[in-house]
Amino acid sequence: MLSPYVRGALEHWRGPWHIKRWVVLDYLLVYIVSGTGHFSVGDNAFDVGPGDLIWIPPGVLHEMRGTSPAMFVAYLHFDLVHDAERSPRVRSGARYPQGPHPDMHPAWAWEPIASWNGLLPVVNGSAIYALMRQAIAEHRGARRPLRISGLMLETFGEIATGLSASAASAGARWPAMRRAAERIVATPEAALDLKSLARGARLSESHFRKLFRETHGESPREMQTRALMQKAAELVLHSSWSVTEIAYQLGFSTVHNFSRAFKREIGVSPQGYRRTSG
Repeated sequence: MLSPYVRGALEHWRGPWHIKRWVVLDYLLVYIVSGTGHFSVGDNAFDVGPGDLIWIPPGVLHEMRGTSPAMFVAYLHFDLVHDAERSPRVRSGARYPQGPHPDMHPAWAWEPIASWNGLLPVVNGSAIYALMRQAIAEHRGARRPLRISGLMLETFGEIATGLSASAASAGARWPAMRRAAERIVATPEAALDLKSLARGARLSESHFRKLFRETHGESPREMQTRALMQKAAELVLHSSWSVTEIAYQLGFSTVHNFSRAFKREIGVSPQGYRRTSG
């Protein structure tokens, strides 16, 4: 029976980075929020970009490389089944050469999870990421075991939905919806032009909004706000601009409006984020 145990959970900005080819003792779930890279899992190598979800089982050789100047990535290290003796002993993110290890998570033989490996072609990445973010926040905060376990079970269910045969029709529209999302994320400070996005997808505006939410788990406006605040967080951390300069650069009429929006999305004020994360 599934009884997930999360030992590591974070999302953060990274510059160009490289984790060489190793194995981990637990499961690793990675979601690419922004930026690009090149990963390999087992014998499969692939490029990654915004919206990609990568599932790495224990004991599988993998390599991860970020190739863009900045990359925002979410991670979860977890066991599918909690073991009172083994689970607390394994360090989050510890990497090992390939081969047997006494603390390796036992093989999981039940479908559909048993066949998940590498880049998963889900059509609902944003909905999965939303659940991952809740699990990350819970792990950083109250750390209520039942709450985290429940969020992980929801995440697995959402992945299964995104991969299921019922998602085939959504898969047909995925390229157009992904292109629209990429346009939004690339310049989130620009005015949101739904007419242009819908025209690019060859849809009416109302149908575009409906399919966009079904595909990404959020509206175009919600995605724009999230991407804008992620860009703001990057500028707060990595630029020498003042908070006021960042606010005006991103199109906010006042620094107070910017600070409120930033705290609502990130959970802390821009000044607090710069102090604690810089």
